[in-house]
Amino acid sequence: MRSFLATITLFMLMIPAAHASYEEALRLFDEKKHRESLKILGSILDAKKDSDPSSPNYKIRFLAAHNHWKLGNRDSSTQHFQKCMQIRPDSVDPYVDIALMLADMKRYKDAESYVKKGLDIKKDAMLYYAYGRIAMHNDSLWRAKELFEKSISINPELYNAYNSLGLVLMKLDRASEANTAFTAALSMNTGSAEIMNNVGYSLIAMGKHDVAVKYLEKAHLINPESRSIKANLEFARARLKK
Repeated sequence: MRSFLATITLFMLMIPAAHASYEEALRLFDEKKHRESLKILGSILDAKKDSDPSSPNYKIRFLAAHNHWKLGNRDSSTQHFQKCMQIRPDSVDPYVDIALMLADMKRYKDAESYVKKGLDIKKDAMLYYAYGRIAMHNDSLWRAKELFEKSISINPELYNAYNSLGLVLMKLDRASEANTAFTAALSMNTGSAEIMNNVGYSLIAMGKHDVAVKYLEKAHLINPESRSIKANLEFARARLKK
């Protein structure tokens, strides 16, 4: 009996210790110390518990997958994402993130296959967003527009989908509609220099160079190293002088 109680006590002490270790690994990930984060995750992962959806393995492997993604380790990241799919078959998050990872690595066919598998589980906004990015890469612009709009219809707060929709609309020479999409994205992510730059770029296309300058100056203050922002700002200012 005493041995049993000692085991329970030890187990209870391990739970907060494992939680603290995970939090440390997450902090290291945020600090871009991916190898250090992986070392901690490896020390607290118990592969025998992969069959238990209530175990911490899902979040441990999910974070490990993202660390490997940042390090460019596609195979290791894929293995962790696939384990997450097995641990929680009803979760689409691993399908979303593996698709985005593969798209970043220009493996668009593989990315599309995971999007389709994820959509069989749930019609998720982020899956349609990922699908739109793939369509955009393939120059299927009207299809991409449709997919981003579908993403937004499911989650009207998804600023990435609005921003990407704006990029597609610019390619379709629909600057005014693109400006509306970029402005919506900026209202949800007010500190994004990238989106401010896109707003400014759409305003240039609309011939509203004075307003464009205001957005581009703000973007330049946030990210003075961006060549795209600098080029757009110089162009808009030059147009104002004519």
